[in-house]
Amino acid sequence: MAAHTYLAPAKINWFLHITGRRADGYHTLETVFQRIDWCDELTIQTTDDGVITLTGDLSGVAMTANLAYRAAVALRDRAELPKGHSLGARIHLAKNIPMGAGLGGGSSNAATVLTALNDLWGLDFANQTLQKIGLTLGADVPFFVSDFNAAFATGVGEVLTPIDLPARELFLVNPNVHVPTAQVFSGFRRFGFTPSLDVSLSELPDLLPNHQVFSNDLEKSTFEIAPAVAHVYEVLSAAMPDGFVRMSGSGATVFAMPMDGAQRQVLDDWRQVCPPDWQCRWVSTASLF
Repeated sequence: MAAHTYLAPAKINWFLHITGRRADGYHTLETVFQRIDWCDELTIQTTDDGVITLTGDLSGVAMTANLAYRAAVALRDRAELPKGHSLGARIHLAKNIPMGAGLGGGSSNAATVLTALNDLWGLDFANQTLQKIGLTLGADVPFFVSDFNAAFATGVGEVLTPIDLPARELFLVNPNVHVPTAQVFSGFRRFGFTPSLDVSLSELPDLLPNHQVFSNDLEKSTFEIAPAVAHVYEVLSAAMPDGFVRMSGSGATVFAMPMDGAQRQVLDDWRQVCPPDWQCRWVSTASLF
């Protein structure tokens, strides 16, 4: 079988409200995901030997613990095959999106493997079925499995409603620290929950991104755990005091959206003096769905 290469895009959270905690320990939330044009690359070649392998930049994570590998195994295990048939795949990962960055790189890798192998293996599972499999791997995997470029998410992140957001240019800064999501949520618990939004979905696109009712509830916890992320936030806010600055997910990436050409120039000038151990880049969000 010929090898096929797929792009696995990152995402940002325009806001992230933690609304409660279920009996199973998972937190309920409200957020808006939107894809951005920063991608990992996955090259996949199917085999008929029943063996799944994952090579490439695994960033020190064991192959069997990587979400891309686990996605392939979960999909294979869900398939009902005639006796004597087996499904295998050789997957190679070229990593561009930092780990622990709040950009969903691992989840996007898993979703890309699910959708690609569903096609390459000829399984013909419906997208909703793939989303259910994805949810067993991570709360934001269903978004990446979906066809939506932007969506309002509730539940633990798996209840998705597509929304139409324009393409925007964002400036991303990551101080090259890894922020453990579980530790962030553990630290968050003392800050309290945010009530559910009192706005309609039809209003939401017009209110984003600069309406004051929106926040990222995990910022305080992340800033305590990783002061470098707080420093990035402070630096961007100082460079662009009237602009929009937000941490994505549970960190460590902070993004800024310039409101005009002057603010963009300020960020571009600052990029020239960005500390060499920080990652700084311009990205664009995806529009429509």
